[in-house]
Amino acid sequence: MSDESDRSAADIPADDADAANAPSPDQPFYEYWNQRAFLRWMGARISHSADGHAICVFEPGAHHRGAGVGGRAVTGAVQAYIFDIVTGAAVASLADGRRPQVTVSLDVTFELPAYDAPLTFEANVQGGGKQLFFVEGVCHDANGRVTARARAIYRRFEKRLTTPPDADAAPPPSQQG
Repeated sequence: MSDESDRSAADIPADDADAANAPSPDQPFYEYWNQRAFLRWMGARISHSADGHAICVFEPGAHHRGAGVGGRAVTGAVQAYIFDIVTGAAVASLADGRRPQVTVSLDVTFELPAYDAPLTFEANVQGGGKQLFFVEGVCHDANGRVTARARAIYRRFEKRLTTPPDADAAPPPSQQG
């Protein structure tokens, strides 16, 4: 999710339907992210991301719900996924989305069931340095109530790391569980 911040078209898989939507230099990186499958698939949309702050608006469907009293609340897994997106967008905004990054940790605390849509997720970078960044996020329902909070740590890299050639190979039978 949040490791897609390197905007090089060469890094976009050829079979990715989004490949035709390669970013332009004058396009905000979050508009590029909004075109990517990891955001479109969820139905979330980043509406702002600059200077270590990001906002993501989410209009949940029936398939995003199932938790809480009566099964109407947006599930915690869905909310955690969106927190990963919005906290990543806040960090990525510090480098205009041009530096690769990964989520090191994400801690979500659910305060109230998230019933009333749309849900608005906001994130702010609280501190950090060259490689590690500390981010806090909050989710509000349509009535302005805080439904969840998140804390995240990200690691940013100078360049995209390459995957070792055998990284996707199955482990030897003696190491399989």
